[in-house]
Amino acid sequence: MIRVPGPLGPHHPADPDWERTLREFEGRVAVLAHPHPGWTALHSRQSSDGFLTDVDVQYHQDGRNRLLVRTVRPTPARARVKPAFSLDGFLRTYIANHSEDAPLPIALPDIGELAALHLDGTPVTATAIARDGYFALSTTLGTETFAIAGTDNLRAMAQHLTFQSAAPPN
Repeated sequence: MIRVPGPLGPHHPADPDWERTLREFEGRVAVLAHPHPGWTALHSRQSSDGFLTDVDVQYHQDGRNRLLVRTVRPTPARARVKPAFSLDGFLRTYIANHSEDAPLPIALPDIGELAALHLDGTPVTATAIARDGYFALSTTLGTETFAIAGTDNLRAMAQHLTFQSAAPPN
């Protein structure tokens, strides 16, 4: 992950690597709409065959993971490897990275609960799962999937995301 304090404040990614990521993603990337002022945002990227598929924004405070926002887009037909997003896998990864101890095996409930997720102020229906004080939400708009995971006490804040996208090149 790359620590990215910048002109949007310490809680939004904004350095040149962030701008490059937005340009290369060629779409909307979700970030937390109203993060806690003391949080720092880090971002990471995942590619398949040189094609940027996932952008993560991890919010931290005092060395602890708070919330993880992921934006996923499909790979082109020519890609040899086609990663798949699963909400339970996303939550399992968050729990494993959040816990200070080695995580115990996690049995997640069936996906099925519906919840509201606000994207740029517009409520959309999202799929939700929860386990042992953690939650994850996701929704798909067009070809992009937007997801967020965290602890139950941050769920109200986490249900409000906004989009960032690169300005068109001059």
